[in-house]
Amino acid sequence: MKNIYCDRCSAEITDKSNLVITTYFLSVRAYHDRCYSKSLKGWETVFGGNEPINGTSGNVKAILGFVLAMILFLTSSLYSLIGIVALYLPLMRLYAWYNIERHLE
Repeated sequence: MKNIYCDRCSAEITDKSNLVITTYFLSVRAYHDRCYSKSLKGWETVFGGNEPINGTSGNVKAILGFVLAMILFLTSSLYSLIGIVALYLPLMRLYAWYNIERHLE
């Protein structure tokens, strides 16, 4: 089992219910729930997004992004580039699950 550490306090995250995964530009960051609340007050949130991708809202956005990308790929080759951009969130969500969430209980 892989150890997952908080990006803010560097303590180990042992429980999936205490985990918040965010994307900051192209990187995936893991936080404790309380550390994420503290990070919302910083400048990272204003410029980098720092929105959670795990949980119900992240899963719904990933599914919608995947469906949108498939529609764009199937309709016309002109929209294929937009479809590639729409795959960003589903791929980041899959990456976060594979590298972080599946290792926690």
